[in-house]
Amino acid sequence: MVKHLLIFLFAAFLVLVSTAEQKDCTFPRYKSNDKRKKGEDQIELLKGRRYQFEDKYYKYHVGICTDAMDPYPEDKKDVWTDAAVIQINKTNSEDAHVIGKITEADIIAGPDWVMLEYNNGEKYGTHCEGQDGNNENRRAKIMFICDHTVDDGEPYIIEEQNGKTESCYYLFGFDTQVVCKTTTPKVTVKSGLSVGSVLLIVFVCVAGVYLLAGLLYNRFVVHAKGIEQIPNLSFWRDFGNLQADGCDLVCRSGRSREPRTYKGIGDDQLGEDEPITSDEHLLPM
Repeated sequence: MVKHLLIFLFAAFLVLVSTAEQKDCTFPRYKSNDKRKKGEDQIELLKGRRYQFEDKYYKYHVGICTDAMDPYPEDKKDVWTDAAVIQINKTNSEDAHVIGKITEADIIAGPDWVMLEYNNGEKYGTHCEGQDGNNENRRAKIMFICDHTVDDGEPYIIEEQNGKTESCYYLFGFDTQVVCKTTTPKVTVKSGLSVGSVLLIVFVCVAGVYLLAGLLYNRFVVHAKGIEQIPNLSFWRDFGNLQADGCDLVCRSGRSREPRTYKGIGDDQLGEDEPITSDEHLLPM
């Protein structure tokens, strides 16, 4: 019984020690905590999370203010101490590098973005050779970008800038609404058809059924041939004239011209402007 109690106390002690030694980002280049507090506050909900993703050639392990992997492989515990970002070749696991450390962090914050930088990674072997002949240490930059449509998000590789003599880096993107400070609501895109689209589809379907049914009826019941198979052909032939008549009736408001009457020779000498409507004057008295 005493033995089991001692084991339990020892296990509890280990848990407390591991909790007390939980690592976090340290910013040795900042003299004041106020300079980095804004950025840390914006990514507070993401701190302590680990992510794993890959591109065409490499796998990446990224920790947000925590170790990139837990636990580390036995043969890498000493080499990968405090590693925040680790790159592993997909075809050769021995080709692995620490890109940045959580004990060498920088942070910059804007209204809707945060840049977290891990420095002092392993040295480049053949890239980023300075004028002094020494290769630079790797570094990782994680750009947290406000996106109201993404709840938490996860990092992804954008590029590795290793074609310079200094300031080489790995750039990672991280789209998330966690760093959003604006009150812009989520943009929701409504799926489905509009009312106009539905009406157009219904019209096309009805017209198609009307035309097909009319053709079949005229061909097999009425035994029509050629163009006569079109349903209600006489109506469609007069359709343009009907439209013109309707337009003339509705749109033209002027008086129509009175028909001209025939006047014979010498009628102008009668001095009558009104047209002659009867021929009674021609009868003998």
